Amino acid sequence: MKSCGCDRVEGKGRSMGLPGMCDSVETLTAKDVMQYGVISVEKTEPVYRAVSLLLERNISGLPVTSEGRLVGMISERDLLRVVHKNEYLPGQVGDYMSVQVVSFDVDDPLATISERLTRSAFRRVPVLLHQRTLAGIITRADLIRFYKNRLYPAVAAGPKRELLAEDVMRRGLLTLTPGAPLAEAMDLIVRRHVTGIPVVDAEMKLLGIITEKDVLDYCLHPSPADATVAALMTSSVVAFDRKTDLGLICECLITKDFHRVPVVDGGKLVGVISRSDILRSRATAFKR
Repeated sequence: MKSCGCDRVEGKGRSMGLPGMCDSVETLTAKDVMQYGVISVEKTEPVYRAVSLLLERNISGLPVTSEGRLVGMISERDLLRVVHKNEYLPGQVGDYMSVQVVSFDVDDPLATISERLTRSAFRRVPVLLHQRTLAGIITRADLIRFYKNRLYPAVAAGPKRELLAEDVMRRGLLTLTPGAPLAEAMDLIVRRHVTGIPVVDAEMKLLGIITEKDVLDYCLHPSPADATVAALMTSSVVAFDRKTDLGLICECLITKDFHRVPVVDGGKLVGVISRSDILRSRATAFKR
């Protein structure tokens, strides 16, 4: 096994806690800012697994582990160096990773980490527990987010209003027209990993929705052969106005079998809300 050769900076520890505005930056440590749900890849995994993670998560580098211990980093730059001269990348992650990794302990001073990320070429550093086990990661963006909250604290607002559909809905809509061939619906469901697609006319008026179940039912009984979306779509659609309280939509998605609902404004489709969209909006409820 290659040596990790980690370059570390020692620092004094402090008790676990969320950073507050009254805390001095000098007293804060890596664990006050680091991402705990760190994405990593095992040294023995195929290198294409690392490539997939970098592209899917839109990140520039991944910690490489072996039995939970940090053994290296693999980055876009590491992979570009070899893919530039090769048509494909055989082998495992360990064949391409960098073993000279700058890392920090969970109790290392945040000020030291900030200085290092400011002056170095890399954009992220792994954070270790007891100098061995990978515990998290800190990126420049994490630090900017942290310092922004300190430099520009949120202005106290009035009474907090409840979220509405328009606050959470996704506006980048994936739709089909009623005359679209069924093959197009099948292709979109498979490629875009969705359970249903709204069907609209030229003016974005919501006409129905075609779901995985609709398509599968046709696959079991393929008639007529030239079926269009209009022939298979569900016309009776549960939809919500853009000003609907998000709590009502949440209750609907809990009690019903479907995973997402259309959002309309005057009968025209303006967005879609899924279970995951609501979970994302309430994510702070899971933070300690």
